[in-house]
Amino acid sequence: MPIRLALAGGPPDGPVFEFPDTQPLVVVGRHVSCDVCFPADTQHVARYHLAFERKLGRYRLVLQSDTQVWLNGKEAFEGDEIPARAELRLGAADGPRLLVEVSEDDDVSCPVGFVHHDSAARMAATTERRVRVLLAALTVALLAVSLVLGWLRHSDRQTLSTLMTEARNGTRDQGGEHLAARLREAQRSVYLVMAKDAQGATPFGTAFVVGPGVLVTSAHVAEQFNQMGEGLTLVVRAAGASGEDVEVVDTVSHPHYEPFEEAWRSYGPLAAGAGGANRPIVGAGGYDVALLKVAPADAGRLGPPLPLAADADLVALEPGDPVGYVGFPIESAALGGVNLDDPEAQLQIGHLTALTDFFLVKSDLADRQLLQHSLPVQGGASGSPMLDGRGQVVGVVSGGNLIEINAQGTRVPTGIGVNFAQRADLVRELLAGDAATHTVEREALWQRRLKRYQNEVDVALADWVGSHGRGSVPPALAQVDGRTVENPRYDMPAFVYPFSVPKAGWYLFLATSRNQENIDMMLIEDTAKGPKLVGLDTSPDHYPGVEFAGETGNELQVVIPGPVGTDVRLRIYHLPSGRK
Repeated sequence: MPIRLALAGGPPDGPVFEFPDTQPLVVVGRHVSCDVCFPADTQHVARYHLAFERKLGRYRLVLQSDTQVWLNGKEAFEGDEIPARAELRLGAADGPRLLVEVSEDDDVSCPVGFVHHDSAARMAATTERRVRVLLAALTVALLAVSLVLGWLRHSDRQTLSTLMTEARNGTRDQGGEHLAARLREAQRSVYLVMAKDAQGATPFGTAFVVGPGVLVTSAHVAEQFNQMGEGLTLVVRAAGASGEDVEVVDTVSHPHYEPFEEAWRSYGPLAAGAGGANRPIVGAGGYDVALLKVAPADAGRLGPPLPLAADADLVALEPGDPVGYVGFPIESAALGGVNLDDPEAQLQIGHLTALTDFFLVKSDLADRQLLQHSLPVQGGASGSPMLDGRGQVVGVVSGGNLIEINAQGTRVPTGIGVNFAQRADLVRELLAGDAATHTVEREALWQRRLKRYQNEVDVALADWVGSHGRGSVPPALAQVDGRTVENPRYDMPAFVYPFSVPKAGWYLFLATSRNQENIDMMLIEDTAKGPKLVGLDTSPDHYPGVEFAGETGNELQVVIPGPVGTDVRLRIYHLPSGRK
C-alpha cells in the first residue's frame, strides 16, 4: 500500500482510497474519470486539480498551472515530494482536506518533511502564479510579461502521463490549439440545413450527426419541416465540393419547447422599471433542440456521430471554460454567408460566460440548461454543436442577443457579446424519449419564475380597474382565440369577433398576439344608422385595449387588424356601472 488517501473536513467526509505501487499516477479532482473524485459542486476543487506521480519509489505532486494546493500548511508546487504523512488543502488554505499516507518501499524511505525542489518545473509554477497576480494588479509592463512568458516556453517541464495531458488540453486549453483541432475534426459531422425545390435551395440552419440516421438541430429550425410548401423538401448538405444532399424524412422537437414558448407568450413578462416604466422582456428560448431523421437507406451517407458530454461533465462546466462551435452563420453576411456549391463551415472559439436556467437564474445544477457564451452567432448558426476541448458536445447553439434595425427584419448583434446555447443533456433525454417525465416539475418551475415579472395583461387590467375605483380584477367575461385572415369587409387582414352586450356597465376589450406581433383594435357598433367607430387603439405594441360604456343589447364588432396568420387572444372584462 504505497499511498493511501482519505477525504476529511468537508463533503465528502470519510472515504478512503488505496492505490498500489503499480499505478504510476493518481489523479484527484471533480471529473468522474479521476481516481479520487469529489462531487461536481465541491467548492475550490478543479475538475483535474492535482496528481500524485510515482517516480523512483517516491510520490511527487503534479499540478495544473492555475490550481493551488497547500501541503502541511504551506503552498505546494510542482514536483514537491510527499512525506510519509501529509495534509493537503485544495484550492484555498481552508479548502477541502486530503490526508495522505505513504508507506516505505523497500529501502527507500520517505522524507519526514516535504522537500521543495528548485527545479525548472517548480520555478515555472511559481513564476506563472506571480505573473497572474501582477497582471491582475495591472503593474506588469508589456515587455516584462513577454520576457517572462518567453522564459516559460523554454522552461524544462516534467513530462506528464497521457491522462494528465488529456486533462490539461481538454479542460483548460488556454491557447485553444486542442479545441481548434477538435472543431476541425467535427466538421465532417456538421451539415447545412436547407429548404430545396426545383428552382434552388435556401439555407437557414445547422445540424450535426448524433447517431445512425439522426442529426441534432434547434427546434426552431426543425419546425420549418412542417411548414414546407408543396414541392419543397428539407435536406442537409455536407461541407465541401463533393458534399451531397440527404433528405430529412421526419423531425422530433423537444416536448417542452412549444409549451415553454406558449407559457412565455401567454404571460408576456414585463420588467418593472423606476417611475412605473415597464418594458417587455425578450426570452432567450428554452428546450430549443430537435432531431432530424433521414431514411434508413441514407444513414450510411452521414458522417460519424459526435459524442455527447456525460452529465457529470455538464454539471461541472464553469464560466470561463473554453468552448467552440462549427456551423453556418449566414444571416446578413457578405456573399450570402456560404457557397452552396462548396459549403465551408465556420469555426468559432470563445468561452462560457454564465450557466443559468432559462430565466437567467443560477438555480440547481440540474436546471442550469442555458449556456451563455461569448461565441459570435447570427441566423444560420442555430443547431451548431458546441464542443469542449475533448471534442464532446456540451451544447447546441440556439440564439443570441440580436436587434432588428429596419422594417425588413434585418438583425445585428447588440454588442453585449453574450449569446445562448442549450445544454446537451436536453438532447440526451430527447434521444432516450424520457423528457416527458420532467414535465410536472419543469412547468412548476416556469410558473414560479414567471411570477417574478409583471405582464402587459396584468398591468393593463390593474390600471383599468384602478381608474374605476375598484380594488380587484374581475374574472374574464369571455376569452376567445383566433387568427387574422383577409377580410373583404374591412379591406385588410383582421380577426373579427361579434359581441352582444349582455348587461350595462364598463367593458374592457383586451387582445394579445401570440408571437408579440404588432396588432391594433377597432371597436365598431352596429347602429340603426350604420356602423359607428366607438373605440380605437393603434399603439405600436402587441396588446391593444379599448374601453366601452355599454348598454344591454349593444351589438359590437371587435376588429383586430394584424399581419395575415397572426394568432391572437381576445379577453373581455366587465365592471358594473359606477364611479369612474
